Amino acid sequence: MPRKRHARFEIGCNKALQQRKAYQNKYESDLLPPDLKTYGDEAQKILDRLQTKDEKWFNVSIMVTNFGETKESVADDSMQARSIASKHSCDLKQCDFSQEECLASCLPLGLAHTYPKRGLATSAVAVFVPFTTREIFMAPPALYYGLNAISNNIIMADRKKLSSPNGLVLGTPGSGKSFAAKREILINCLLSQDDIIICDPEGEARQEAVA
Repeated sequence: MPRKRHARFEIGCNKALQQRKAYQNKYESDLLPPDLKTYGDEAQKILDRLQTKDEKWFNVSIMVTNFGETKESVADDSMQARSIASKHSCDLKQCDFSQEECLASCLPLGLAHTYPKRGLATSAVAVFVPFTTREIFMAPPALYYGLNAISNNIIMADRKKLSSPNGLVLGTPGSGKSFAAKREILINCLLSQDDIIICDPEGEARQEAVA
């Protein structure tokens, strides 16, 4: 039986079993355990995503290797990592008495030992894939263009050194497109000797200059 149909069948069996117990104990069948209803609704959402959005289901184990010069520094870094993870509703557990196996699993050796796994859909697994974004940080006189939406790192770029120096500012009304363009013009005026030509059919820049 395919995995999707098997999961749906298992959820239905658990619900039917609870309804049978409710009938035998002579109470309303609608009064099912809240956890069963919650898990059933969440499982149904996952099944819908797998069927409608063409996603797949993966069993994932995530391991983090911590290095340090002393045992105390490793313990402090591990405690800090667990604290950061707990703020994001994640639970990091230390692999006691299996450090060698964990290290071998993290190294690019193709050795994956058996550890507790968690089922995740494609969109959730993609979050943990490294190198999903390209960082742009050039040396001065590069200009500041904002923050990377994925890594939150600063974007510093010099158009003259890029393969394509052209640029296009897109956004919804009121999102700051004009401000971004004016900021780049101002920074270019301060940091370079380049000639700046402004084509403004609506005369917005002229009105602000006069004001």
